[in-house]
Amino acid sequence: MNVRSRKRPATFRPRLRELLALSAGVISVVALSTGVTSAFWTDSSTVTTGTITAGIMDLQLQTSRPVGAQGPGTAYDATDITVTGITPAESRSFPVIVTNVGNADFTFSATVARSATATWGFADGSITVQFFAGTPDTSDVTYPVQQACSGPAFAAAQPVEGTNTTAIPNVGLAAGGSRTLCALVTMTSTAPNSDQGKSGVLRVDVVATQVTS
Repeated sequence: MNVRSRKRPATFRPRLRELLALSAGVISVVALSTGVTSAFWTDSSTVTTGTITAGIMDLQLQTSRPVGAQGPGTAYDATDITVTGITPAESRSFPVIVTNVGNADFTFSATVARSATATWGFADGSITVQFFAGTPDTSDVTYPVQQACSGPAFAAAQPVEGTNTTAIPNVGLAAGGSRTLCALVTMTSTAPNSDQGKSGVLRVDVVATQVTS
C-alpha cells in the first residue's frame, strides 16, 4: 500500500502540468484570434442634390427710353442725353435709370470721361458732370438755363478731362430693383471763348459688383 500510494502523486503532477500548459496555449490562441475582423451586416444610401445654377449679374442702363444697355460689357448710346447751345454757367439735367435685371444683388459705381469715339473740342475743365440720387428738374428753359436734380449728390461735380473720374461710388441695388438717377451737365463760368461752337461726347462707365456680405 505504501508503494501504490507513493506512485499516484508522481503520475498526476506531470499530467497537471501538461493540462495547464495546454490550457495556456488555448488561451493564447483565443487572444490572438480577437484581432481577426468579423463580418457584420452593412448598408448604404446615396443622396442626389437638385440642380445647382449660377446666378446672373446683369445691369441695364436706360434714360427716357424703355430699353438700354444690357449684358456684360454692352455699350449704350444715350442720344437722349444731348446738350445743345450751352453757354458758360448753364446746366442741363437728364434722367438715368439703372436696373438690376439679373438675379443676384450687386453694388454699382460709375466713372465719367471723354468718349474715345468722338472728338472732344472743349477746353479742360469747361464741362462738369454730377450725379444725384433723384430726378431731373427741366422746367428752366430760359437763358441762363439752370436746370437741377433732386436728391443728394453722390459726389462732387467732376470736370471732364482725359482720365476717368468718379461720378458714383458704390450704390446697392437688389436683384430686380431699379434706381432713377439724375445727371447734371454744366459748362463752367470760366469756360474760355475758344469753347464757342465746340462739341464733345461723354463716356459714363457703370460697373456692377457682386454683393458678398
